[in-house]
Amino acid sequence: MKFHQTSAVALSALALAACATVETTPEQTFEISEADQAAVNAKKYEILGISPETANDFELSDAALATAVRGPGGAPVGPLAYASPGDAVKAGDMAAFVAAMKLSIERNDSNVPFASAISSIDAAAAEDYERARDLADVAAESAELALLGGFLKAWYLALEGDFDAAVDAELEVGSRLPGLTGDLSLAAMLEAAGREEEALAVYSAITPSEIEAPEHQFDPQSIIFSHVRLVISRQALLLRRLGRVEEAVELYQRLAEAEPERAATYAAAIEQIETGRGLDDEALDVDTAFARTMADYSLALAYQRMIRSAFAGQQASGFDDTKAAFDQLALLIDPDNEDLRLAVIADLYDETLFESALHVAEVAPEETASLQLAKAQSYVRMEQADEARTALDRALELADEDEKLSTTSSAMLIYALLGEQESASELAETTPDLAETDAEKASAHSTSATIYSQFGNFERALFHAEAARELDDTHERRMALANAMADAGQVDEALQLIRAEALRRPNDPYMLNTLGYFLIENTDQYSEAYRVLARANALAPNDPYIADSYGWARYRLGDLEGAARYIELARRLLEPNTHWEIEDHLGDIYWHLGREDEARAAWERALTDYPREETRQNLARKLENGLEGPPPEKQPLPDISLGDDQEVNRQDI
Repeated sequence: MKFHQTSAVALSALALAACATVETTPEQTFEISEADQAAVNAKKYEILGISPETANDFELSDAALATAVRGPGGAPVGPLAYASPGDAVKAGDMAAFVAAMKLSIERNDSNVPFASAISSIDAAAAEDYERARDLADVAAESAELALLGGFLKAWYLALEGDFDAAVDAELEVGSRLPGLTGDLSLAAMLEAAGREEEALAVYSAITPSEIEAPEHQFDPQSIIFSHVRLVISRQALLLRRLGRVEEAVELYQRLAEAEPERAATYAAAIEQIETGRGLDDEALDVDTAFARTMADYSLALAYQRMIRSAFAGQQASGFDDTKAAFDQLALLIDPDNEDLRLAVIADLYDETLFESALHVAEVAPEETASLQLAKAQSYVRMEQADEARTALDRALELADEDEKLSTTSSAMLIYALLGEQESASELAETTPDLAETDAEKASAHSTSATIYSQFGNFERALFHAEAARELDDTHERRMALANAMADAGQVDEALQLIRAEALRRPNDPYMLNTLGYFLIENTDQYSEAYRVLARANALAPNDPYIADSYGWARYRLGDLEGAARYIELARRLLEPNTHWEIEDHLGDIYWHLGREDEARAAWERALTDYPREETRQNLARKLENGLEGPPPEKQPLPDISLGDDQEVNRQDI
């Protein structure tokens, strides 16, 4: 498979246990009238000791109520609308989630540490800082939540303006918080307090003297390097606010030296620092600082989850309730934080929770171009094309000068999903002219190449892919160019480019996947493809895209059962998402195995999953006529020999 992506801790057992008293009864298997359901709910609230009239907005902050999913009458649906509090998080309904936490506290005489921690955040959103601190103290009394309670209490002191006490409280727990959370929290708190020099000292202390870039995405150095880039970006922005632009530029120059291939990207960042174009130069206020730090905390927990899974030889999968909950709670403190809101929307979208993503976009305090784009994307996946077009038109209308490039780039991709070739192609031809830096122009050309490829105009796709590579000669641009060259009939030239890249990155699983899949799709060198993909699979055994490629190599060699096994694994690993290429492959395999109904079902799924035009036509033919001819001839699978370290040598490429 050509394309790959990665997905970014479910609510803890403690949290679920704390909320057990507010879960609904098992799913009904019979019809029940609205009146009878209301009576059932009233009885439940009677048991809880809460009035049904006040339960759905149970002492909630205005910020939480603004997130409520509402029923036909306009009232919040409340916690009883969900099977568990985690489902309220999945719906983007912080009103129901926080209400569930508060109901749990009432039911258990306040001795519910996790619910107290969550409720304290809502109290802070309502500016009731004394209650927020009291609830944080309840959480801190629990051994499991002592750090979280102390962390929250420090920030509540900061929100009250008592920064000296806040810093002291943060220092008590900061060193024990996950990842860099403690240091980033302290730096943000000092910056919000106007103590910029101290904040800079914290950033400097956690910026390594030698910066090492990762070799590839699977390199463990990737996480460390992402942290370094985050620290430098915040440090550089603070330096710019203080008028110390040269020092900020030097920081980005250090990143550029560590990762010279991305010179154009870092040059664009330096241009932003020097000119201020597209940057928020306002001083960091305490609400924004706290919300940002909560997002840092949730991200650190997510990294811990991924690392634990990696050590267990697994891939972290499933909706990350904890990260989603803390990110959405952070929005209660700072509802105007668009970057955080878009991140929440993206996480929900990635889990195919399209209605929830739409809801989080719709309850934002202000209408923006980026949020309209997010709405349009959700509408497309919800098969509401008219609403998607309306949101797209509004996004283009709202975009200011600094947003026009990103807005039109995203708009053309959404038009492509809608199948509107004329609108997408028009933007594809004009969008690169909106770019100012080489990095921006390269990105625009790359997006334009994707659009033209989607609709089968391979000549124009190649033109834009070449332009992107010329402006920004990175690994990603070179691989996109190779694909465009192959589509345009320049297979030998593309393969030469891919082999050269594989020699530079011999143990990058995705690079091996690119080489192996290219050999399958564009040559008859199936044995070599199989050996390369076997190595890729050994290095990344839980990646769905590599599993699909490896399975497809087996199909080409006539191993139908083995192909089905690996590509079915790819489908499971990708759930709840789907990919047309996986479904297309499974359809072909099932057909040759005599499972024709399953084959047609797979092809049908592929057809509705936005394949490019050429594939769409091929799928339509297969759905109508099936496959003609026999399956690939069965051949002995090539011998595979991997060293103990599973490394690939240059002679293997």
